[in-house]
Amino acid sequence: MFTIEDKSFLRTILANPSDLTAWLVYADWLDEHDNPLHAEFLRLEVRLGQLRNTQLEWYTVEARLRELRAELDPKWVAVFDRPEIENCDNVFRFKCPKQWEKLKPVDTPTVRHCGACQKNVYFCHTLPEAQDHAREGHCVAIQLDVLRYPGDLAFRRQVLEMLAEQFPPDDGMVMGMINFGEPEPEPRRPWWKFW
Repeated sequence: MFTIEDKSFLRTILANPSDLTAWLVYADWLDEHDNPLHAEFLRLEVRLGQLRNTQLEWYTVEARLRELRAELDPKWVAVFDRPEIENCDNVFRFKCPKQWEKLKPVDTPTVRHCGACQKNVYFCHTLPEAQDHAREGHCVAIQLDVLRYPGDLAFRRQVLEMLAEQFPPDDGMVMGMINFGEPEPEPRRPWWKFW
């Protein structure tokens, strides 16, 4: 996936991710080596960081990034995507950088380490993947083109807790069983219908 030259650029970028000059130099190198989509992705990520979401250009850039994310290798995108960190304990909210690109890389491209809270952060390509990690208490960074809704990380946990409250395990029920209750007795017949 990454050549020796790519890895050299990656080391430089990951050592100081806020130095966007290295991103642009890598983009130029990718252009020279017939990788125009990767180069465009990097340039657009840099440009997006310079814009506010109140500017019209921000939406154009974000739309093109969404298209490129679908075409590029997800592991490569995970290195350069810039989502915020979620599901991090509030205790560390003032120290945690809350930015994927500022975390220390580990052996896996989709996992990085936060020095503030001493936890691994998992880059997730889908919402169910992020929900699974969040349920286990992991910090997550969700790929920016994933369709989201308010409370989506807590939603699955809330549903499971609600179901556990409604169907406690001590009622003799087993997963998949339907409780129809006691059968209703037949209505009593009037006395004159016995003869």
